[in-house]
Amino acid sequence: MQPEDLHAIRDRTRAAWITRRACGLVGIAATLRIERIIALDGAGRLRREDALRMAREAEAVALCFPPLPWL
Repeated sequence: MQPEDLHAIRDRTRAAWITRRACGLVGIAATLRIERIIALDGAGRLRREDALRMAREAEAVALCFPPLPWL
């Protein structure tokens, strides 16, 4: 089995708020956090397993908040 890709986690998180499966406010923040994790991983500042764990955690947090209703 191929290890999960950080970019795939970011794309899933982005898709969740774009399709209103998750709150846009939290989803955007989680996506930005995952992008920072990707940059830190690329710079060698994080171990890959830590980067994957943190990205999965950010995705999980985003999915905990449903979108608010429209005004």
